[in-house]
Amino acid sequence: MHSAMTPGARTVRASVRKDRRRPVSPQLALFECPLPPAPPGTYPTTVYRLDVPPTPEGLMTALNDDYLREHGFEPSAIEVVGVPAVLVHGSVARPRAEWCDVLAGLVGRDIDLGYSNGGGALLLAVDERAYVLAYGTLGRFLVVREKFDPTFGVSFAVRALLPSEIRQVRRRMVGASGRVDRSLVPGGQPIWKYGIDKWGEIVGQVCGRTDNPNLTACRRTGKPVKVDGGEALHLPLSVDPDGLLADLREIDRVCRQESPLADLEFITQIRPVPANDPRLPDLDDELDQRLGLTDPENLALAVPGDLVGDIEHVASYRISVPKSGRAATRTTELDLPTILAHTNGALDGDRWTGLRTGRVILCADVAGKEAMTSAPVSRWLTAEVAVDDMHLLLHEDRWYEIGDRHREFLRQEIAQILDRPSDIVLPPWTSDLSNESAYNHEVAQRDPRFVLLDKKLLYTAQHPRGIEACDLLGPNGELIHVKRASGSSPLSHLFAQGVTSAEALRYEADARTAFLELVRRQARASELTDGFRPRKVVYAIALKSGRTVTVDTLFTFAQVALYQAMKTLRIDGVDVEVVSIPSA
Repeated sequence: MHSAMTPGARTVRASVRKDRRRPVSPQLALFECPLPPAPPGTYPTTVYRLDVPPTPEGLMTALNDDYLREHGFEPSAIEVVGVPAVLVHGSVARPRAEWCDVLAGLVGRDIDLGYSNGGGALLLAVDERAYVLAYGTLGRFLVVREKFDPTFGVSFAVRALLPSEIRQVRRRMVGASGRVDRSLVPGGQPIWKYGIDKWGEIVGQVCGRTDNPNLTACRRTGKPVKVDGGEALHLPLSVDPDGLLADLREIDRVCRQESPLADLEFITQIRPVPANDPRLPDLDDELDQRLGLTDPENLALAVPGDLVGDIEHVASYRISVPKSGRAATRTTELDLPTILAHTNGALDGDRWTGLRTGRVILCADVAGKEAMTSAPVSRWLTAEVAVDDMHLLLHEDRWYEIGDRHREFLRQEIAQILDRPSDIVLPPWTSDLSNESAYNHEVAQRDPRFVLLDKKLLYTAQHPRGIEACDLLGPNGELIHVKRASGSSPLSHLFAQGVTSAEALRYEADARTAFLELVRRQARASELTDGFRPRKVVYAIALKSGRTVTVDTLFTFAQVALYQAMKTLRIDGVDVEVVSIPSA
């Protein structure tokens, strides 16, 4: 962006070398929303806010030094109309495109074609903020990604967009599913029409239009302009140095002084904690200390979202944690004490870092020799930490800050679910029943009205690896899912499991056929018709502590998962109940 340089700025000439190694490919932001042609005097710009001091030295710390050295790029400290800045740009040549060999093999003749990727970044210290403007394919790679403020683009969007002109929303479900959804409406519509669960989803991108007259693009056209707010902010910015700084100052003013719009305020209730947040070292220390305890509070395990589909087929787990003082172990049941056995003996400072580098390997056999997939141990941990008046949650190795309104709404919703009476009454879980399988067998033997379906899988076209319809089938066709847990985090998977099986039995004919055959083999031929559809899902829960399931004994993420399951099932006409299994 040449117009943003002062007349005396030093020209930077980046070396371009023939590099036969593959250059870093651009990783486009998920569901990125392209901008239309910019008004005259502006240019569609990608701007990130940086978590570095707004000083010349601070800007330098944001540069990706390894990347710059690898490609021979030289940064230059300059000024833009009196504002400290750093400029870096260059290109990476690739002498031969990877598809040349494929195309040559198809047509039987030699094809040799190279190309180069280019990009630039202008880092600016504007008042009390630091920004980077990224250009071209390589622009974003010139800065360390961890220095980006991930809340920046959304923070501006919820304060500046016209509520009726939301064009695109990307959100991720909180809880066990890990699902990412995108909704796109080219003409725009109010946010409520996108069907977002305001209390169970993290909104990571909002596209729409703003009519802020203090922005150059709006002032020049007299019309709303398109804005894409995510980790970065994409919008037309002035190509005049003074105009550019004025635009950045207006963006900062909006983020600092304007309140979120009423229709969009809910988006701010769950927000990721930036990588450079000053609270993170203390949070890591708190986790490290808890991992040294035999029975830590507000710490539990939850299945990572991308592994939910594999859990039903796991026969054993292999766990390896460096600096734990223990060799790798194998277990057929993964729980918090199993993980703590790898941290209790470790030194202060080595526990949490060890879990981040350690691995949980999912195996299809009891011997632990048939590895299916793996994930860092840290992604299995969930935690809740109160810091002053803030409430922070650890989910899949990332911290989130939860607004008070979010927590209060959840508590009210969950209390209503838990307080509902149920016709299902289950016997106590006695000490001689060592696991869920033993308990389910005991229930079916004591009361023939319950049909034992534990570990009996339904194999369907949609679920070729099999799913459990339920653990017990109740007297009136209730799908009863049983779980004994030391904490509430494992329940997130239980709630997701109930949704999966109910949806399969309602919408998949082969699932219903397999289910009816399975039940009728248990001598229930006269009680279920071919038109059976589940009408009720019951979550039967026994906490190892002996406590009953209440709002206070459920982790926030477990509450979110239960709320989502309830909402999804009720839309399908399936009722949800939760019953506590007493201990004896």
